[in-house]
Amino acid sequence: MRSTLLAGFIGLAIAASTSASTSEQTVLGPALQNTNTNDHIQNSVKPKRRPLKGRFLHITDIHPDPHYKTGATFDTGCHRRSKDKKKGKKGKGKDVDYSEEDGQDIEDEIEIKGKDKDKDGVDLAGKWGTAVSKCDTPMSLVNITFDWLKKEWRDEIDFIVWTGDNARHDIDRSLPRTTNEIFKLNRMVVSRMLDAFGTDIPIVPSIGNNDIWPHNVMAAGPSRLTEEFLRIWSKFIPPDFSHVFERGAYFSAEVIPDRLAVISLNTLFWYDSNTLVDGCADHTNDPGALQMDWLDVQLAGFRDRGMQVWLTGHVPPHMGYYYDNCYLRYGDLALRYQDTIVGHLFGHMNIDHFFFIDVDELESTPVSRKSKVKSKKNFAPLTANLSSLPSFESMLAPNGPVGIFGAGDTLKDELKKDFEDMPDGKDLKLKDYVAINVAASVIPTYLPGVRVFTYNISGLGEEVNEDAFYKPHQLSEDIDEEDDEEEEDDEDNAIEVLKKNRRPGHRHDKKRKKGDCKKKENEDKPHCVFRRLPRYYDKNSPSRSNRALTPLGYTQFYLPKINKQSNEPPQWEIEYTTYKKDVLVPHPSNLTAQSQKWNQPPPIPLNLLPEYNSDQSVTASKDKLEKALKKITPWRMSDLTIPNYIKLSRKLVGDKGMWDKFQEIM
Repeated sequence: MRSTLLAGFIGLAIAASTSASTSEQTVLGPALQNTNTNDHIQNSVKPKRRPLKGRFLHITDIHPDPHYKTGATFDTGCHRRSKDKKKGKKGKGKDVDYSEEDGQDIEDEIEIKGKDKDKDGVDLAGKWGTAVSKCDTPMSLVNITFDWLKKEWRDEIDFIVWTGDNARHDIDRSLPRTTNEIFKLNRMVVSRMLDAFGTDIPIVPSIGNNDIWPHNVMAAGPSRLTEEFLRIWSKFIPPDFSHVFERGAYFSAEVIPDRLAVISLNTLFWYDSNTLVDGCADHTNDPGALQMDWLDVQLAGFRDRGMQVWLTGHVPPHMGYYYDNCYLRYGDLALRYQDTIVGHLFGHMNIDHFFFIDVDELESTPVSRKSKVKSKKNFAPLTANLSSLPSFESMLAPNGPVGIFGAGDTLKDELKKDFEDMPDGKDLKLKDYVAINVAASVIPTYLPGVRVFTYNISGLGEEVNEDAFYKPHQLSEDIDEEDDEEEEDDEDNAIEVLKKNRRPGHRHDKKRKKGDCKKKENEDKPHCVFRRLPRYYDKNSPSRSNRALTPLGYTQFYLPKINKQSNEPPQWEIEYTTYKKDVLVPHPSNLTAQSQKWNQPPPIPLNLLPEYNSDQSVTASKDKLEKALKKITPWRMSDLTIPNYIKLSRKLVGDKGMWDKFQEIM
C-alpha cells in the first residue's frame, strides 16, 4: 500500500489540478441550471449556523418513477397493463414533466380504485406504491415523503446524509432510461430537498449506481456526468472540491465547522459491477486507488484538526460487492482511523441491517495484485431479482421474514454466522472491529423507510466546552480494551446460549498463521499495513465511548400501510428505535439532569411517539404509552459505540425471539 506521504502528494495534486475543457452541455431543465463550473462557486450556499438539535437524517434509494401508473401490472414495471403494451415504443424513452405536485398519474389511461388485483387475479400497482414488488417509487410516494419530512423535520435536524439512487431502474424494455431523464430526476429530487429543508441545513449527497447510464458503469472524469452532477449538486458541494468532484464525484463537507465532517464517497469506483475500473490495486492510477489515496489524506487532515467524520456512500463495503483490493483497503482505513471515523452509512441494498468489518475477515480476503478479483465468499445480493419475491401478505405472515431471504448462504445466514463467530471475553479486541450501517430505502422494495440519528452534542453550544471533546492521541496499540458498562441479565443469558451453540472451527477460534510481510501478496494484509503505517485506536474516542459527537441511536420510520387501497395517503410511523424507553420519554425528575448533562432534546419529538399524550397524568394514557414504547424498543442500546454493537450482535444470536425480530425488521 502506498505510504501516507505519497498519498498526500497525489491528493494535493488532484485538488490543485485544473479541469479539462468541457463540451457544451444540453440544457436539461429549468431547475438549478448552470452554464459552467464557475457558477457552482457563485451559487454554492454556505449553510447558516443554527442551534444544534443533535439529530440528522439518513435517506437513500428514492428511485422516483414518473411513468408509474396506478392499476398497472408488475411485469411492465408498473407502467401499464400487460395488454396495453403499445407498439413502436421499444427503444425510445419518453420525456415527461416531473413536476407533478398532486401525486396523480402522469397519464390517465389507467384508473382502478380500491383494487389490488384485476378480474383474473393479477396483482396491480397501488396508488401510493407497491411493497414487495419490482416497481419503483410513484410520484405520489415521493410527494408524501417530502411533505412529511418538511412538516416534521425541517427544524428538528442538523444535517442530511443522502446516499444516492434518485432515478428509476431500467426494468422496462419498452421504456428505456435516458441520460437526460436521469439528470432530470436528480434535479427534481434536489428541488424537493431544497423545498423541504431550505439552504441552511447541510445536505451531503452521494452518487448511486442508478444515477448513471448505463447503470453501474462509470469511468474517471472529468466527463459530462461529473460536470452535470457538479451543477445539479451546486448547492451542496463546497467550492474547494469542484475539481476533485469533476474527476471523481466525491467530496467532503463540514456539517459542524471544525468539529464534524461527512465524506461523500463514490463507491462505484470500488463496485465490482463497474467494468470500466480496475479495482484498487496499489501503485496504479486506477480511479478506485486514487480515491483511496484521497480518502487517506482527508482522514489524516481531519484527525490533525481534532475532528470526527462520518463515511457515507451508496454501495456498502462488503466483499460481496467490492473488488477485493478495494474492500481490503477500505477496511484498513476504517481500522487505522477509528479514532476519527465516528460511523459508516450506506444504502443500495434496500434492507435494514448492520455488519462488521474486522481484522480476521480482512486477513482472510484473497487478493490478486495484478488484476481485480472477486471474493470467493458466497454472498447473494438481495436487490437483483425482485420479481421472485413472495407476496406482501406472505411477508407479514408469522413465518414470512425467513421466506423473503430464501434458502442457502444469503444475507441473514451470513449475518447470523458472523455474529455467532464473534469472540467474547479476553479474546475480543475492540480495536479490530468497525460497524457498517445499511439503511432501508424509500423505494418500496419491502416497506419504505427513512432513518433519523441522534448524536451527543454536549459541549457544542455557543460557548464550546473543549473538555467535552476527544483529543486524538498518538499510537494507542497497548491500551487495554475494556467494556466498563455492566452487562444486562438478558445479555448474559444470550452469551451463555451463544457459547453452547458455537460451532467448532469458526474463524475466531484459532490464531491464523500470518503471511510474510516481505512478500508482495501480503503487503495489504492488516498485520503488514499496521507495521509500517500508524493505527489510531483509543477506547475514549467517540466511536468507542460516549462523549461529544458519539452516535447515540436512531429511529427507523416506515409506511406499514402503503398497500392499503385508499385515497387517503398512508402515514409515516415509527417502526423501531435503538434507544431505551426512559430515553424517549424522560421522567420529569430526570429531565433537568439529563438536559444539563447532554444539552439536547429527546431523540424523537414527543408528538411523533405512538400513543403519546401530553397529559400523562391519566393512568390509561400511561399504560398505552408504556406498551407502545415497549413495542418499538427491541434493542435498548445505550449508544451506537462499537462495544454496544458487539453486545447487540451477541444478544441477537443468543436469543431466538430477538433474532426473529431482527429478521422481521430487515
